[in-house]
Amino acid sequence: MANLTQSSALFILILTTLMWGSWFQFGKRLKGYPVPAFMIWVYTFSVVVVWTAIAFLKPYFVEGSLLEIARERKELCGWIVVCGGFWSVGVQANMRAIKNVGMILSTSITSTTSILIGTTISCYFGGLREGQSIQRIYLGALILLAATIISQAAAVLRDKDTGAQANRTKYRSEILFRVKNLAVLLFCSMCFTPLYAFVQSAFVQTDLRPDGIPQLLCIGLVSIGAMVGTWIYSGICLTLSHQWKGFLSRRDVIGMGFLSAVCHFGGNLMYAISAPVLSYAVAWPISTSYNFWHYIWGIGYGEFRNTSRKTKAVLGAGMLSFVLGVLILC
Repeated sequence: MANLTQSSALFILILTTLMWGSWFQFGKRLKGYPVPAFMIWVYTFSVVVVWTAIAFLKPYFVEGSLLEIARERKELCGWIVVCGGFWSVGVQANMRAIKNVGMILSTSITSTTSILIGTTISCYFGGLREGQSIQRIYLGALILLAATIISQAAAVLRDKDTGAQANRTKYRSEILFRVKNLAVLLFCSMCFTPLYAFVQSAFVQTDLRPDGIPQLLCIGLVSIGAMVGTWIYSGICLTLSHQWKGFLSRRDVIGMGFLSAVCHFGGNLMYAISAPVLSYAVAWPISTSYNFWHYIWGIGYGEFRNTSRKTKAVLGAGMLSFVLGVLILC
C-alpha cells in the first residue's frame, strides 16, 4: 500500500489548490452558454475522470474490493451520495451568484463560511493529531480568510483604476432587483458547500477515524452524487428557462467541461489522497487557499497591468498573507 510522507502530501495538496483555483477560469468563457448546462458537462465528465483514476490507484491505496466495502456499508455510502448531490447544488449556486453579483461580493460571503465552517467541521469530525494545536489551526484559517479579503480589496481598487467601476450603475440596480433570488443562491451555497468538508472528515477511514471507508471509494461516491444532483438541479433550471435547445451546440464548451472536470474532481481526488496524511483539520484550511490562484491567473492575464502602486501593494499583501497562512498551518 502507498504510504505518502507529510511533505509529499503537502505538495499534492498545494497542487490541488492550483487545480481548484483554475477550473473556475473556464466558467468565465461561456459567452452566453447556460451555467447549468456547463455544470452538467463538468460533473458528468467528473465521474469518468474519477473512476478511471480509481481503477489505476486502487491497488496502491485500498485492500479488498470497493464493491464489497460499499455493500457492507451501503447506508453510509448512500448518505455520501446524497451529500455529494446537495454539495454540487451549492457549487452551482455559488457559480450563478458569481455571475450575477461578481466574484468579489459573492466570495466575500461564501469564503467566510467555507474557511471557518469548513475548518470547524474538519476539526470536529476529522480530529486532531498529537502536537496539532486548535489555536494554531484557527490562526492559519483566519489569516487565509484575511488574505482573501485583502485580495478582493485589491480587485476593487483594480476596477477603479481601470474604469470598470464606472460601468456598474446598471449592474447594481439589477442586483437590487434580484436580491431575493441572489439571497437564495448564496444561502444554498453557504449551506451545501460545507458538505464536502463534512463527508471527507466524517466518513473517510484514517488513523483518527478507523471506522470510515477508503478515501477513493468516498470520492467516487461523491462524484456520482454530484452528477445526479447536477442533472436534477440543472435539468430543472434548463427546463424552466427553455434552454435545452443549445445544450449540444458548443463543442468548445464541452471541451472546457472536460478540462474543468479534470481540474475540479482531479483536484478532489488529490485532496482525498493527501488530506488523511496531513489530517483534515490542517488540510481543509490549506485547501481554501485556492483563492490565491484566482489572482495569480488575473496577474497572468494582465488584469493588474495598468493599476496604481497602491493596488499592486494591496494585492502583494494579499498574496503574502496566503503564503503566511499556509506556512502557519504546516
